[in-house]
Order: sequence, then C-alpha cells, then structure tokens
Amino acid sequence: MSSVVEDVIAFCRMFSSFEREEICCGTVSPAQCVLLQTLMEGEWDVSGLAAQARVTKGAMTRLVDGLEARGWVAREKAEDDGRRVLVSLTRDGKKEAKRLYRLTEKSIATLLERIPPTERDQAVRSIHLLRQAAEQTRTHLDCC
Repeated sequence: MSSVVEDVIAFCRMFSSFEREEICCGTVSPAQCVLLQTLMEGEWDVSGLAAQARVTKGAMTRLVDGLEARGWVAREKAEDDGRRVLVSLTRDGKKEAKRLYRLTEKSIATLLERIPPTERDQAVRSIHLLRQAAEQTRTHLDCC
C-alpha cells in the first residue's frame, strides 16, 4: 500500500478509537454522538438521517429509539405529511449534544496542539480540502 493510503486508514482508525474513548466515554455510542450533533442543526426526518449517516432506515430507527428512551430526542409527525416522522432534540438532548460537541472541540484542539505551530494552518487547510473532496465524491464511491 502507498504511504498516503496507510496514513489515511491509520488516522481514521485512530480517530474512531479516540472518539469512542475520549469523547463518548461510554455514555453514548459514536453513532449516537454523531446523531445528536447532527440534530443540533434542527429537526430531520428518519429517512434523511439514514441517508446522511449512510445506514438503513431500520438501523436509524433503532438508533433514534435508543436516544428517545434516554429522553434526548422526540418524534412527531410532519404537519405536511403524516407518514413522515420528524426527529428533534429535547432540552436534555440539546444539553447532551452541546456537551459532546465541547468534548469534540477539546479533542480536536488537543490533536492540533501536537502539530508544530508553523504547520497548523496548513494541516487545517488540508483537512478542509479532504472533507470537500470526500463530500464531492461521496456518491461516486458507493460500492455496496
């Protein structure tokens, strides 16, 4: 494998582990953490959340069920279409999402502090470029 492939794979695996151990800290799964932070943007329907997370509607429903059981999300039927179910954060859910977001920010800051100050801006720009490239090619990478 080429060095860049190995580096990207290693970083993704390490960050996933880091996220699980340092951010979620056993209180929520990484998937629940991502869902709570996604819902900070506003309400979503289950199908939209599933598409965003690239999971089945059934898997998203189970994920939402777990957050609803903890009192962090609420479901309601869409006014324009009673078949659509909208998911939004409750007051407690907003508090938890903000707490997790602050932990994420702190974790990212800790990682960036390990990069020499003269190279941080370049690293941040590179991360942004990788994100843009991934978003632009997301639909072209579907293989399953």
